[in-house]
Amino acid sequence: MTKTANVAQKSSISAIWIIPVVALFVGVWMLYQYQLNKGQTIYITMPQAEGIIAGKTEIKVRSVKIGQIDHVRLSDSQDSVIARAQIDKNYDNLLTEDASIWVVKPRIDETGISGMSTLLSGVYLEFSPGESNRLKKRFTLQEEPALIGKDVKGGRFKLLSYNAEVLDVSTGIFFKNYKIGQIETATFDWKNQAMQYGIFIKAPYENLITLNSIFWVNSGIEIDLSADGININTGSLSKLLKGGISVGLPDQQAPGDLAQDGHSFSLSQSYKQALEERFYDFDYYLIEFEQSIRGLRVGAPVEYRGTRVGTVVEAPANVIIDGKPAHFRAKNTAVPVLIKVEYGRLYHITSVAKEYWETSVNEWIENGMRASLKPGNLLTGAVYVDFDFYTDTPKSELKKLAQYDVFPSVSSGITVLADQVSDVLNKVNNLKIEDSLAKMQTTFSEYQALASEMRTLLNKPDTQNLPGDFNRNLEKITKSMEQFEITMRQFDKTMASYQAGSQMHYQLEQTLLQIKRLTEEFQPLTRGLNEQPNMLIFDKSLPNDPQPRKQ
Repeated sequence: MTKTANVAQKSSISAIWIIPVVALFVGVWMLYQYQLNKGQTIYITMPQAEGIIAGKTEIKVRSVKIGQIDHVRLSDSQDSVIARAQIDKNYDNLLTEDASIWVVKPRIDETGISGMSTLLSGVYLEFSPGESNRLKKRFTLQEEPALIGKDVKGGRFKLLSYNAEVLDVSTGIFFKNYKIGQIETATFDWKNQAMQYGIFIKAPYENLITLNSIFWVNSGIEIDLSADGININTGSLSKLLKGGISVGLPDQQAPGDLAQDGHSFSLSQSYKQALEERFYDFDYYLIEFEQSIRGLRVGAPVEYRGTRVGTVVEAPANVIIDGKPAHFRAKNTAVPVLIKVEYGRLYHITSVAKEYWETSVNEWIENGMRASLKPGNLLTGAVYVDFDFYTDTPKSELKKLAQYDVFPSVSSGITVLADQVSDVLNKVNNLKIEDSLAKMQTTFSEYQALASEMRTLLNKPDTQNLPGDFNRNLEKITKSMEQFEITMRQFDKTMASYQAGSQMHYQLEQTLLQIKRLTEEFQPLTRGLNEQPNMLIFDKSLPNDPQPRKQ
């Protein structure tokens, strides 16, 4: 008898599969833990990867490792290097958008020697966290290290320099020869052709920086030549090697309001220039001079009776009228000069000075206020613009040329002297001396005829028989006539010496000729002095000889 088999259904999953499942679970768990523990991935763009090694170069904050470079490659444009780094998860909050990063390597500057440990261990990247709450993953490597940490208290300001010498990063800033800060950044603005500096002033010295503070370059050596001798003052060694920036207040000025972070100041080449360049509130004026402006330079002072009120900006002024320069107009031979009236020079409260000037200038011009050129230095030939009152000038007023007000002017100096000499000589030449002498001679001849008739009348018998009183009166008349005749003869002799052909007349003519000749010889000198005031000391400059063109 056949027995039926009992078939049992067994599980299709073998126990052996437990091992890969457990391994997969462990792998996923390890991957999760790895991703959880590895922290944030960041990318650093740098110009080159000198000293940067993947898997070795570390990223540190205050010498504490927070990450490491794990991959280095060229950018898609191949003009830079992109380094990928892994940051420890405990430091993700340091990756702020205003953070900075740079390479630490051996450096020698005025702050000392740093980065010597990297000679053995290799370079590393120093990371300086910022203060922003926003995070980012991409950073750009900066060329220079951050000198001042974000956690250091103080104030940051800006300096703008157009003509001062170029200073390096880390150059010190001094207040009364005490270092209170330094330059953090230095960039060149090629559009405005100016140096822009970012400076840091340590706390609490940022309270010394007020709105009327002035900054100037201090080379570290000051030489004073006076009646007491030669005094030479030197600063610190770092000041002598790298120079420095001094900050202070103009003499006899009280501190103004405190400057806020980010406020911009002007950096001047010297303290004297800083005093001249601190006036930011001004107005432009044009002055048209009907004479040579040789010797008038940009920066020359504009004065009112010895008190400086402004500065020459352009000489000649670059003013375009109908597409042509204003100093080459067909119907006007005057040369325009652009000046600025700086209200801070008139009064320390510029708003008050500006209002006073604007409300008074028209009245001053109506009363004869004019601009003129005056010699400032006979050795260099420099001249300056002077404001003064001239009551004998024609009436005038402010007029417009392009966008500027035109201030009236008068000629001055050697030109005026030459004009006055010429006027005097012209008046002397116009005197009609010979006509006056001829009239005097005719009058004297008529008088002689009258005297002869009177003498004949007195000798007649009828006249002798007149009463005694009448005869006495006639005798007095006769004596008076005789005295007058003697006087007229003497006058005739005197006048004869001035007649044409006489010695006196000849000497007078020779004198006039010499004066005229002297005037003609004097004119080139006056013209030359107007064109080159220092020609009495230095040779008159002449244009170069023309060179033949090459064929």
